[in-house]
Amino acid sequence: MRNIAATLAFLAVATMAVCSSAEGECIYVKDVTMHLDRDNATFEINYSLDTFTRFYVLALGCRHLEPELLSFLGGYSNVKLMRADVDRAALQVKGAAKYNGSYYHFDPHPFGPRGNPLKRGIAKLSVVYPEGQIHTFYNVTSTQSVSCPVSGVFKSSAGSQKAKRSEIKNLFNSKATL
Repeated sequence: MRNIAATLAFLAVATMAVCSSAEGECIYVKDVTMHLDRDNATFEINYSLDTFTRFYVLALGCRHLEPELLSFLGGYSNVKLMRADVDRAALQVKGAAKYNGSYYHFDPHPFGPRGNPLKRGIAKLSVVYPEGQIHTFYNVTSTQSVSCPVSGVFKSSAGSQKAKRSEIKNLFNSKATL
């Protein structure tokens, strides 16, 4: 039992040393999907782990990856790890956008720890808007400057939709009679 505990302690120390070294990354981010929801954003990160870290996570769980995953969105405050496993994670950022009239605006933030942004680009960043529209960006080192409408601003009730259809129909009919 002592041998197992000593081995696990050694693995923990070695993994932290590998992950915290300047060149030794233990998480290799493949792609990121950013889901917009009002002023919040949820990031789904797909990644691979180096072999040593993968064995460590399989043995002890993903909670030891949490600091590394949270630092990936170091440009944001109020980041919460929602779930993680050996090849993907979901992080939520509350208050990621600024309210700007009838839109929420998401400013760009660099990926990586605060003060030490990524130098190598992420292959793909997909931004998913509340309506389901997707914009994809390639080889990025930061989130992109995007905006989305405040929910409900462009949605209307069935009654007002009928009124709008009627107005449009009347507009076309009035043009036809001119």
